[in-house]
Amino acid sequence: MDSGALELDTRRRVFEFVNRNPGCHLREIQRGLEMPIGLLNFHLGYLETNELLTSKTDRYYKRYYAEGRLSSQEKRILSSLRQENPRRIILHLLLHPSSGHGEMLEVLGFKPSTLSFYLKDLLSKGIVYQRKEGRRRFYTIPEPDMVVRVLITYRPSFLDTLVDRFLDAWFAGDDD
Repeated sequence: MDSGALELDTRRRVFEFVNRNPGCHLREIQRGLEMPIGLLNFHLGYLETNELLTSKTDRYYKRYYAEGRLSSQEKRILSSLRQENPRRIILHLLLHPSSGHGEMLEVLGFKPSTLSFYLKDLLSKGIVYQRKEGRRRFYTIPEPDMVVRVLITYRPSFLDTLVDRFLDAWFAGDDD
């Protein structure tokens, strides 16, 4: 690792942005820093080469993380929370554990194939668990405390009122 890797102001800004907003992809970082894409690509590559950042490709996006800060499960959670539809499903399941497919369709307003697509992805990442009762399937978050901890830790990086409303409801439930 280059000991002076963060001496350059531009590179330090890129590192600090990713550190505050783990799981962001190239365009999100570019918009957040208002930096030309070529320059940003160069610095991201440099930071990866020098093992200050890691990246993980998630379906359509290459997402960036500060090295050694998050577990692999936390990275999977953040990757899903950074996408609007999976985030809506996760937040719903945190507030309404053991929801069925039909209930989620009604509440979330997805088409059946869209909901099935995202549930399959969340199941494969271990973020959602499926329980069968006869022909019905119920979904829950197996590690809700971890997901909520990730949401609380990175709340400022989610520019989404849905996350704010969820956390307000979550904490209001603790008062009971």
